[in-house]
Amino acid sequence: MNTPKYKLLVLTDLSKACNIALENAVNLSKIIGGSIDVFHVLKPSDIAEYENQFSAMRSIDEERMNKKSQLKNIARAIAKKSNVTISTRCILGNLKDEATEHIEATKPDIIVLGRRTSKFVNFLGDGFTKFILNTFEGSVLISGKEKAFSPSEILSLGMLNTTADELPLEMANDLRKHIKSPIKRFYVHSDEKTANKTVKTGENVVTYEFDNGSNTMNTIAKYVAKNNIGLLCINPNTKKNSGRIRSLTSNIKEAIQKINVPILIVNDKSKIQLQ
Repeated sequence: MNTPKYKLLVLTDLSKACNIALENAVNLSKIIGGSIDVFHVLKPSDIAEYENQFSAMRSIDEERMNKKSQLKNIARAIAKKSNVTISTRCILGNLKDEATEHIEATKPDIIVLGRRTSKFVNFLGDGFTKFILNTFEGSVLISGKEKAFSPSEILSLGMLNTTADELPLEMANDLRKHIKSPIKRFYVHSDEKTANKTVKTGENVVTYEFDNGSNTMNTIAKYVAKNNIGLLCINPNTKKNSGRIRSLTSNIKEAIQKINVPILIVNDKSKIQLQ
């Protein structure tokens, strides 16, 4: 049995969107070679209040066991279908604190999050997605809204204001084995005015160039859908990204809101470094 190259952590609230995120995590792990860990935090506010302390404690224990069983059943069903081992853990506590502690203990390379609504701050609690993006030193996969990509399909890879050279080398090489040519690159000009156009920048890359405006991400979303992009990559930390679009936060926030495909946000601080 091969040793996994990457550790993927799925943070879930047990919603349908998070189940799709788990499927995407499993499929990505089969493409790049990874292990899957699923973590759920049961918040005290999710449990009904009781005047009697004994009743409250019993309710907490029952709810925790129910969620733990639900999590295991979801993981078991997906594992059986995909033939991938999935570990699970469900605990009671503060979402951000428990997630931070679990991340520090398990040191994942990629965190996987679902996407339930168009509102950036209303997933898995107040500002949790933004919290993970700001604090986690690895890469983050934001799942698509409706369906998971298949590891058996040849992926059409897209890159937003990013080049293949700006992806971690080992990960890029693993992805290349499962992607079709050419790679589609979506580039937003920050200052220069240029009509939306297609530029062949190399044998395996086609670049779509866009003006920077209020509807730019809507236009890019249409191009992503038209090209059947299966995975969109963003490297927000590269120096080449400075000044490309209104701001890094706006770039990622708008992409998450408007582009309905899995988005891999690569962080250069992860232990899988560019070489």
